[in-house]
Amino acid sequence: MISESKFQMWRGTIALAQVDNHVSKEEKLWLDQHLKKIPFTKEQREILQNDFEKGIKLDDILLNSLEPRERGMLVSFANTIFKRDGLAPEEEVVLSQLTGQIMGDLKVEELTSEVERMEEESHEEENIFKRLVTIITSLI
Repeated sequence: MISESKFQMWRGTIALAQVDNHVSKEEKLWLDQHLKKIPFTKEQREILQNDFEKGIKLDDILLNSLEPRERGMLVSFANTIFKRDGLAPEEEVVLSQLTGQIMGDLKVEELTSEVERMEEESHEEENIFKRLVTIITSLI
């Protein structure tokens, strides 16, 4: 089980993907890759599924209740998600507001490094999978 702050951060991440009223394949893949690694409770997974299917707004997330680390990660995730399919004007506005609203006294460099590490790990897993497919295919 994860903390309430982390859970709200992931709900916020889903809300970010929906800002432009279109969740691209790239955004969905990114979310799926990250969400499957998190030990959510059954109830939390149901809430996230509902958020994704019915929609959720960033205003529905209590940003002030997020721990500093999760606030910083949410801003970093916003950058990553918004740039997956090109930065739409409404995403640019949300990114600017979100950054100003929750950055405050955060140690951005540390958080950016952690998010980059998470991204590298997901790419490593993807590369391992591709290599395995290549090996298996060559044996067939």
